[in-house]
Amino acid sequence: MVKPTGEQDCTYPPKPVQSIPMNIAFGHSNMDIDCLGSLLLVKKLFPGYRLVKSNLIHPAARKLYTLYEDYFDFLNPEELQGERIDHIIIVDTCTAVRVKEYFNHITHSDPQIRIIDHHNRESCDILGASVEGGAYGAAVSYLGKLAMDQGITLNPEEATIALAGIYADTGRLMYENVHREDYEVAAYLLDMGASLRLVKSFLESIIEDDQILILNQALLVASTSIIQGHKILLSYLDLEDQVGGLAAVVEKIMDVENPDAYFAFFFIPKKKTLLLIARSQKARIDLHELLYVYGGGGHQAAASVTLKHQDGPEFYTQFLAYLEGSLKPAIRAKDIMTRNVSTIQENLSLLDAALFLESKDLTGVPVINDQGVVSGFLSLRDIMKGRKAAQMHSPVKAYMTRNVIVSEGHLTMREVERIFYKHHITHLPIVEAGKLIGVVSHWDYLQYKKVLFR
Repeated sequence: MVKPTGEQDCTYPPKPVQSIPMNIAFGHSNMDIDCLGSLLLVKKLFPGYRLVKSNLIHPAARKLYTLYEDYFDFLNPEELQGERIDHIIIVDTCTAVRVKEYFNHITHSDPQIRIIDHHNRESCDILGASVEGGAYGAAVSYLGKLAMDQGITLNPEEATIALAGIYADTGRLMYENVHREDYEVAAYLLDMGASLRLVKSFLESIIEDDQILILNQALLVASTSIIQGHKILLSYLDLEDQVGGLAAVVEKIMDVENPDAYFAFFFIPKKKTLLLIARSQKARIDLHELLYVYGGGGHQAAASVTLKHQDGPEFYTQFLAYLEGSLKPAIRAKDIMTRNVSTIQENLSLLDAALFLESKDLTGVPVINDQGVVSGFLSLRDIMKGRKAAQMHSPVKAYMTRNVIVSEGHLTMREVERIFYKHHITHLPIVEAGKLIGVVSHWDYLQYKKVLFR
């Protein structure tokens, strides 16, 4: 008998064990588009494997599943009862609780289990399984790379299904979890005839009246808190009953409000059930790590957890305290600023200042007075004004920009960004007790932004 961690709960009478062994593949419960696309590629990569579908299809994947159901030829989990299973491939998850519905029906078998996943695989708790994957934005991308390497040809419909999986899990290749391989596989699928028009239609997830109503309600009650320097959006709603497509609602609000992270709580009082859906655009807010302690599933940028027998308001209060103690502090100006900053005295001539900037390959430099306090900022543009006026022997203070914007080191990067755009500046001097300790330049800021969502 095969088990993930925890006991099986088999509710179907066993059938006689068949003599012909079966190889099967399945994904997590509540299958999403990436899961469906991954299973389709498994079918192409491993001929002879039968696909097994979850009894739950994620609302965002229902349209694609309905239109392409024949391409999968799914078994239901109940049909596994009494069969002898030799090999299992699990895609898009390595968490036992998310595949329990399948293992409940696998008896009298001791199969080899191979997991293909792009999430955090260190927390895999499916016993006896071999795990593979990599730093991909979607599980489809890893399987697509295997298909590319083997020279497998897909028809346009198969390529469309697979491309939808990549676009769904990577925010149309815009999320920070995207890697080069995601683009390579997407290009391969486009070469196979994948339809971007169809993919786009499958990703239009806010279509139901219930979703639109909850979207409006959640926006009304949403509030922002600054926790450890992060802008955290929170909303809490009581629901009469379970509503499909809540993840799509959360993603839409995330796009509209643009917080560092969003935690949406949906509580069904009559069932004492709470659903927490979270999205993040910062690596320092690792949702997999935060929600795993509650039995949640997902990855760094997107995760969720369903909690039964909970008091909604009480858990909400407890979770806020948990965030306060668990979130890593946000990156601040002092963490990325350039230290040992070059400066010039305000009485230096423009000519000497120009030679100094050229020797240091700088486009601008803070200006300090005799007391070492920042009194202005000199840029190449300021020097050009002096050159045009034939005043290169004038002191820097005659042409420097006065009333320079300065800040202290505790400024968050979101605040730095706001200052850059609001005041149209590219250098922000950082001071402590009135003395210059560093500068955040547009280059420092761009390097920060280039690193995987920090």
